[in-house]
Amino acid sequence: MNIWDELTLEQFSVMFTAAEQAFLNNVLHEYGMRRKWQTTGDTTSSSDLDEDGMRLLIPRFAEVVSDLVRRGWIRLYESGWVDIDYATPLTAGQVQDAVNDPDSWLMDEDGGRRMVMMMTTDEWDRLAAR
Repeated sequence: MNIWDELTLEQFSVMFTAAEQAFLNNVLHEYGMRRKWQTTGDTTSSSDLDEDGMRLLIPRFAEVVSDLVRRGWIRLYESGWVDIDYATPLTAGQVQDAVNDPDSWLMDEDGGRRMVMMMTTDEWDRLAAR
């Protein structure tokens, strides 16, 4: 069995987003889209989550991301739009601050409010390569 197959939908959405070196504010859209695909079978549709729906999911996803950081599968960076090569991984305390801040998860018409990037680690890459 592939490790991707062992993930919950929430974990899969986070890991997929991290593998794309994208931001926390992309995770809930990824989740909403994949959840919709599961129910409709239509992979051409996008997420139908609105901001209120996303806000309800933030506490659960904060737990999921924190767990994946503790496992050593992802790292978070507060990079804004800066090149990731110049960003420093967040400390454990900074991770908790970032994942519990709704601005890390939500976007508006101007883009991200707080830009927290995720990347997979060498440990995840090793596990996923099996």
